[in-house]
Amino acid sequence: MTDIKDSETTTDSEFAKKVAAYIEPILKHLDTEDVIIDKDKITELFVKLWEYEDGEKLDAPTQRLTILALFMYTTHNVLEDYNIRIDRARQYITHALREWLKPEMEKAIAGEKASANPFKAFVDSSQDNFEDTFGWKHFMPDVKKNDATELNFKFKKCWFAEFFIRFGRVDHIPTACEFDKIQWNAREDYVDLKLTNLFAKLGTLCQFKYTPIKK
Repeated sequence: MTDIKDSETTTDSEFAKKVAAYIEPILKHLDTEDVIIDKDKITELFVKLWEYEDGEKLDAPTQRLTILALFMYTTHNVLEDYNIRIDRARQYITHALREWLKPEMEKAIAGEKASANPFKAFVDSSQDNFEDTFGWKHFMPDVKKNDATELNFKFKKCWFAEFFIRFGRVDHIPTACEFDKIQWNAREDYVDLKLTNLFAKLGTLCQFKYTPIKK
């Protein structure tokens, strides 16, 4: 993807502003601590790659996934230019995504904790959200649940893994995995997660098994 990164911007200013608006709500939460970076470089690369992916013509679910993946990809690439290690960059990227999701997530968690069975409330409220994000076309999920004891997602396909493989950056796949775990990380006091992720090692299965915390 070097040619795209180094090429001249072919988008007009109105298009660029429209596309930049997709990433801004996430990018504003990016905090690189003591390293001062030029976030405009991330936005500029995002705009170029959005055009390359023909993002405006994608259906809504694919467009959302593309926004997320391009945020991860472009941020990793720019932070590399500042000599920020990939593991550290992954922490910064995950933090930005977590803060972006935080308002709605905190509202959902408050409702779950106010219920008689927070885990069951998590299962009931989260399944639709998970299926909206991890649709059949992109992840081929097999979902099994028992409201009170288990929520089990098995993915036979991973859109994020395929995206980063196509861009030649398999080392970015774990960043998408960290994004997938954000909802659980916010509920660690009442939801346990057993994650089996073979896609990060170019395998063919990913499984999220949620169960109540044993007290």
